[in-house]
Amino acid sequence: MKIFWGWFLIALGALLLGAVLFVGVRFWLSHRPFELYPKGDILTSFSPRDVNPSLALLSLAGYSDAQVLQRALEEGELETAYVTLVFSTSLKDQEKLGGWIHLADAFSTKGLRRKALLSYGQAYNIATLSPYLSDSERAEALIAIENGLKRLGEKEKALFVLRQVEALIAFSPYLKKAQRLALVQKLGKEVNLEEVPPESPQPALVIKDFALLPAQYYDPKDREIAVLSFASSPGEKKAQALREILKNEDHARLSLYREKISSEGALAQKAGWVLEKISWLTLKYRIAVRGFGVSLMPEWERNAGAIRRELSRSYEELFALYAEEAVSFPQPQETAKAWIEIATLKAYYVLNGFYADVPLEKIAVELKEAYSRGQPGSLQLVFLEDSRIFAYHSAE
Repeated sequence: MKIFWGWFLIALGALLLGAVLFVGVRFWLSHRPFELYPKGDILTSFSPRDVNPSLALLSLAGYSDAQVLQRALEEGELETAYVTLVFSTSLKDQEKLGGWIHLADAFSTKGLRRKALLSYGQAYNIATLSPYLSDSERAEALIAIENGLKRLGEKEKALFVLRQVEALIAFSPYLKKAQRLALVQKLGKEVNLEEVPPESPQPALVIKDFALLPAQYYDPKDREIAVLSFASSPGEKKAQALREILKNEDHARLSLYREKISSEGALAQKAGWVLEKISWLTLKYRIAVRGFGVSLMPEWERNAGAIRRELSRSYEELFALYAEEAVSFPQPQETAKAWIEIATLKAYYVLNGFYADVPLEKIAVELKEAYSRGQPGSLQLVFLEDSRIFAYHSAE
């Protein structure tokens, strides 16, 4: 009898423990923060040994990032495509958006789930935050992202992205009737189009003239020749020659940027030089984290953190110049629109890791204040603090 009661108590304890665990898991699942894509450092979420140096180095040898990206996707060099997209400062946002979606699909096909979700997440951030896209482009991209997530079996994530498309269809004043109907047909479901806002033309980008890039000012021919030579037949002698060229180029460029930024009087020209500095520091940081699949500058690798901080300060410098230009508009609505565009840019560069150590909550407040000044009653972006992403919300 004692044995019976002993086993009975053990069984009862096991059942109670199982019930507690079940309830606990259910509670955690229902209360966990929604995560659209894996969190982590986007700039270092790659394996240098999986990057193809002979292909990746073409970006350092004068080939366009668009050419390198296309080849990488065609040849199945997915990690090379990843670093090209992450570090490119020459690809337009439309090109990056399409590139991330194609790369996510490729990762998904190969069963690389985490990298697929990470890439869909980058595409989502561009689709929602880039001021350089039309609402039609945003909706088309979000539908592609939703379809990709459904193929991965990520129903909750796909539904979340679907809600963003539906918000654009229902509340964006910048979609024409034909565009709305085409989007609804792609969704394959009923969407109420009876109470959509009156059509308005997509407004011109206010900040497009905030930076005027300088004409060609530096000839990287020596570097390009050295890179091609090193890529074709790597060796210590060629590596040393390339290191010397990169070191000299870095000194020359940074000295030039300091001089031009301090001496230039016009804000747009000054901002153009800051953008050039950002492009160089981005390339420098890519080299520092072996983003070309090979060690090129050991000294930079040891100082990668300092390079990244300098890059972040350069973005701070750029946004300060944009702010000066924003307040110069005679019309308050133009100023408010500029603030919205600046805030969404800030959010995007925080999320992709270049504008580091800046609280998204602070940017969310800036964005909310800009909306209150210039776009009452329109579709707005709100920050989902637990999920660390932005989503659409109708303020009507």
